[in-house]
Amino acid sequence: MILGTMLASIRERMLAYTRTVTGSPVQFGVWIMALWFTSNGPAAYLTCTSMVSDPVDACTTPVVFLPVTVNMFHTLSHLITGIIGLVAVMRRSWAVKYAVLCGVFYIAWGFLGVFGGERIRHQLGVDAFGSWVHVVEGSILLAIWLADRLTTGPADRTAAS
Repeated sequence: MILGTMLASIRERMLAYTRTVTGSPVQFGVWIMALWFTSNGPAAYLTCTSMVSDPVDACTTPVVFLPVTVNMFHTLSHLITGIIGLVAVMRRSWAVKYAVLCGVFYIAWGFLGVFGGERIRHQLGVDAFGSWVHVVEGSILLAIWLADRLTTGPADRTAAS
């Protein structure tokens, strides 16, 4: 009986979260990106388990056909920004702010890796290709924000806050 009640409660909360996530295109877009970022945390750990004992040292592991470079900073950055995004989708106004702030963060992180040189990339736990991936991820978030700005009027944005 207690288990049935718990499962029903979990089901209701999952359905409520799903309804919230699909409440607007910006929330759904941010949810997709946040899910991607969150999944990168455990995936990065699985490709480089040595980061626990040596969190700053970057390691490169081939995944499918691409070399992926990570360290603890890189892994935690993806995991933390992903979890924040999974919470931000609960409100449309939070999702909009997340898209802008996280978009700028990922673009800055990417450009720092692209133009900062090998020493900076090593500290960030990323390679040149991965730096460009971060620029793309940030650009997708800014595109989600821009699409929201272009498709909703000021009254809609205020009402959804």
